[in-house]
Amino acid sequence: MAVYTIYNDTGEEYIAGFKFLDGDMNKVLPVGFEFHPVTGGARLADGTRVKKNEFYQGVRIDPTHLPTKVLWRGGKRQLTDLQRAHDIFLVGDALRRVIEELEPDVHQFAPVELVWEDGSHAASYFWFYPSVRVDGMDRDHTTNELSEKTGLWIHKQGGKFAVNLEQVAGHHIWNDPRTHFGSVFVSEMFKQAMANAGVRGIGYHELLTV
Repeated sequence: MAVYTIYNDTGEEYIAGFKFLDGDMNKVLPVGFEFHPVTGGARLADGTRVKKNEFYQGVRIDPTHLPTKVLWRGGKRQLTDLQRAHDIFLVGDALRRVIEELEPDVHQFAPVELVWEDGSHAASYFWFYPSVRVDGMDRDHTTNELSEKTGLWIHKQGGKFAVNLEQVAGHHIWNDPRTHFGSVFVSEMFKQAMANAGVRGIGYHELLTV
């Protein structure tokens, strides 16, 4: 079985600009945790941490302050099913439906409208927050360094990650709590399901697996 990280492959030669027209991303925080008043983090029983911010950590967030309308710059055009703003994925309904078929009621979605610079409707999307944490890297075959202090993998020059297939078995979309770059990991079944559904705009980086 292959494992991938995903990115928005729009096919465009430039990165589209955006502007939030409401909401406040600085107030979008994980729910269900007590954060340390100084470090702004919560340490879990497995030694991993959840930070007090809006970025991907494999946990659900309070959607109250998520933007519901986003100005999408770069000219009117056909938009693919996967976009990205503020390092958070925006998914179209076709992509959302496939995720729900693979892992029903697991991940978090919140509606958002994209509008063009003239104020007209561009597309309806969903903010997508993967809500599963899997410690998936193989300790023996990953050549990066695992910090005893932070519990995070530290990238070394020339280092490689190796995903342990037993550790990620049964999962199709997840974040790894010991990596600090917010990547979304997906299974081979995810990739095949997206292809079968004709979902456009997902790029894949295949990882070493053991």
